[in-house]
Amino acid sequence: MMNKLFPFFFLLGLYTQPGFAQKKPNIILIMADDMGYSDLGCFGNPVIQTPFLDGLAHKGFLSSNFVVSSPSCTPSRASLLTGRYASRYDLPDPIPPGAKRGLPDIEITIAEMLKPAGYHTAMVGKWHLGDLHPYNRPNGQGFDFYYGMLYSQDYRHPYVKTDTTIKIFRNETPEIYKPEDSMLTRLYTREAVRVIREQKAGQPLFLYIAYNMPHLPVYFAAQSAALNDKPGGPLGKVVAEIDESVNTIWQAIEKKGMADNTVLIFLSDNGPWSDYPPRMEGDGVTRKFHAGAAGIFRGSKAMSYEGGARVPFIVYWKNKIDKGVHSSFPISNVDILPTVAKWANAPLPAGRNIDGQDISPLLESRVKEADFIHKPVFIVNHGKPEAVKAGKWKYRESPDWRRQSNNELVPAIKELFNLDEDPSERVNLIDVYPEKTKEMKRIFDGFSAYSFGD
Repeated sequence: MMNKLFPFFFLLGLYTQPGFAQKKPNIILIMADDMGYSDLGCFGNPVIQTPFLDGLAHKGFLSSNFVVSSPSCTPSRASLLTGRYASRYDLPDPIPPGAKRGLPDIEITIAEMLKPAGYHTAMVGKWHLGDLHPYNRPNGQGFDFYYGMLYSQDYRHPYVKTDTTIKIFRNETPEIYKPEDSMLTRLYTREAVRVIREQKAGQPLFLYIAYNMPHLPVYFAAQSAALNDKPGGPLGKVVAEIDESVNTIWQAIEKKGMADNTVLIFLSDNGPWSDYPPRMEGDGVTRKFHAGAAGIFRGSKAMSYEGGARVPFIVYWKNKIDKGVHSSFPISNVDILPTVAKWANAPLPAGRNIDGQDISPLLESRVKEADFIHKPVFIVNHGKPEAVKAGKWKYRESPDWRRQSNNELVPAIKELFNLDEDPSERVNLIDVYPEKTKEMKRIFDGFSAYSFGD
């Protein structure tokens, strides 16, 4: 009798080991900095080589209409981690080291949401959400482990006048002072791999990797023999290095036996910095072609045209997301938190109005795009709404910042675009479709409900 039962008890013992107990998926969230819509091969770049990310897109979900909530660093990253427009908690623009503003203690990040659900939470890379108080920094916002830089690599001479010494932190302790730009991508990849290797069997992992590149300056970012022959100049080498790094991270996931239950999400924080200020050429090296490109889209980083807000977005999850799904449905970075909550079976943050929504039915092809209902997608710039997207229509209302810089009082620019027919936003249809303009204007004016508070 015992001999007959032995296989049963043996298998039962195996399936109750930690490695077999995990049902919640691992979440690997990887973000590039200032990567333009067309900086990857799978998004139309004819020169830059990104075979691994291209392959992930071919095997998973690619969105050609994913926008970030704000076209600049700090508010975009804040919205990604909280699922809420950064205007709710007064983060309108990128913040420098030591700024009084920062991600407030009362905000709930993806990491803080997932920890009670049993996740180990780790972050590697650029933070840029405040450093003045402990609660502004990653370890104070739900991350069990942090390794990286608290701001961009250009917060130094000759790019910015500051007394700040750029440092790489391990948790709260500075570990590397004045790191070379060429080190950053490789250091972050090394630490991400270490986190994966040391992950406890049976415990789900949330790993957020935020590369500094291809944010300017990029000249020193790819000084390795393996990348010397990559085409596309400094930008091409930097993006190729990111592609190879994501491949290295995925190989570590496979070696750890986590690949069948891991979601990998790749995106950028905003569009390319192709309209950067003259100060960035103060190093005598940086040139316009070092910055990324937005392809056919108008505008760049810091602008609410599509070029500033529409970015690459790829999601891969083996056996859960269909192969080769190419979606043109408008979605946003504020949708990431509620979607991750659904996948992790974690409750949404209590007492908070979440501005995004669960898009897992769209990602998993459980609903057709034509049948999927999504909230209007707002693009907020300098703490105020500048555009709203609903279906194929986009309404934009913003000051003319170039003329305003000359201290002129100017009226707001008001524009209506049909993005299905005019994705480059070349023709203002505001006088052609007055009723549609009124409808989109009503939606735009409704953003006041998203401005401040819960």
